[in-house]
Order: sequence, then C-alpha cells, then structure tokens
Amino acid sequence: MKQNEARCNFCAGDNFKIIEDGEKPYFVLKCLRCGLVFVNPVPDLSYLATHYDESYYADWMAAQRAKRLKMWDRRLRSIEKASKKGRMLDVGCAMGTFLQLAQDSGWEIRGTEYSSYAAKYARDNLKADIFCGHLVDAHYEDSFFDVVTFWHVLEHLDDPMRYLKEANRILKRSGLLVIAVPNVNDHIMQTAYRLVKGRQLKLFSKEDREIHLYHFSDETLKNYLVKTGFECLKISPDYGITEYSKKMVNYIAAALYYTTGLRIFNALEVYATRI
Repeated sequence: MKQNEARCNFCAGDNFKIIEDGEKPYFVLKCLRCGLVFVNPVPDLSYLATHYDESYYADWMAAQRAKRLKMWDRRLRSIEKASKKGRMLDVGCAMGTFLQLAQDSGWEIRGTEYSSYAAKYARDNLKADIFCGHLVDAHYEDSFFDVVTFWHVLEHLDDPMRYLKEANRILKRSGLLVIAVPNVNDHIMQTAYRLVKGRQLKLFSKEDREIHLYHFSDETLKNYLVKTGFECLKISPDYGITEYSKKMVNYIAAALYYTTGLRIFNALEVYATRI
C-alpha cells in the first residue's frame, strides 16, 4: 500500500506494509522493495533539544555510571584494536563520557550533540570542540577524521542517508566508521517482553523516552553502508545494555548468534571502512 506520500529513505520506494498503526496519524511502515522499517509521518521533534536536559542524564551520571564506564571502555578498546589513534568524532556524544576515555587514551577528540545542556557539559568538562547541533551543520573538513562513531544515534535521525554520506565525506580514506543501533529483528528480547508484560513491544510511541524513527536490520544497515561508500567489515552484537535482566536475555541471543549465525540479538554493532 502507498502511505501519505511516504518515500523510503534508502531506495525511494513508495509501497509499504503497515507494521504498527496504533497511534494515528503515525504508522510504522516496512518498505516492500528494500525492507527498511521506519515511522511515517516524521513527528515534530523540535522539543528534543530541551527534553535531553539534566534530569534526563542524571541516572547515567549516578546509578549507572560505573556500568556505563565499563561499557565505554570496552567499546574504546575494541576500536583501538581496529584503528591507530588519531582524530575521533563521536556523533551524539551526550555528556562526553566516551570521549573523555578516548581523550585520556591519547585521541584528538571532537563531538556533536543536539542537547544544549549535554553539549555545554561535555565542552566545559573536556575543554574540547563539541558542536551543539546536527552533524550535517558542523561543516568539518573533508577527510579530517580517522574514526567516526554513532552510538545509538542513527535510529533517531530523520535522514540516515544524508548523515552517512556526511560521515563518508569527513572520514579519511580507509577511516573507520562504528555504528550501534537497535536490531529490529531482536526476536529473543521481543518474546521475553511479551511473556513478562503480556503485550507486544511497540516500535513507536509518542511517549517514548527516546523516539526511534528508523528500525534497522543487519541487512538494511549493511545496504546503507554500501550505498554511502563504505565497506562493511563486521556486524556483531552490541553489549550496551546495563539493566541486568535485559542483559541476560541479550547474552542468550548473542550465544545463539555465535552457534547458529542468527542475528536476533538486541542491538547491532557495525564496523565499516571508507572506500
């Protein structure tokens, strides 16, 4: 079916299957040409700059701090196995915890952050160049960075194609792109949610703490990378969950991946290089 003059961000297709229609006028659609899942129409997200305020990050910087530091340290060590140290950009850097670890490890850091509160906090704490706004408005130089990271950011953006093209432009040739996004095929977590809650886990709600506009599978994300000038090096489970029960469910899904090859874990961690 055609839906509100929608066009697929990846393939420009206009024929879709409705995945969710519980919160009209918003629908979650699946493109019948390429399989991309996304929200249509795009909700007005202009309020988000103030939504991500001090209270939003409070738990990250207090109760979850130790667990999150461990998570960021694992991610940084993984990157350092794949790339020499140089210039690193973290897109959607929040309060800069990951960048601080990178800075302490010898990286020259930059960041972008939509939240004015978080951007100021990161800038003041790191004494670094943190751009408050969207990546496409930061106007970095061509081939400037050795590494660009998107840690659970791409799913929130209204035009993933544009942002990945921009990442390609500002990365050095053979530079490293690292992306983590929720996996739309996280069947183990979805099943566990239905068993515990007695209802299906929704892909979109206007009341979500973090609204996801796009829902990627390993296939659709890899297709994006190829189309925007990257070679996909690996797709593996992302272990960014800090809540114990969800972490255990994700470990089960990850174990199934390593034994069967099925990518049905909670989130995807992707390494790619600029061609």
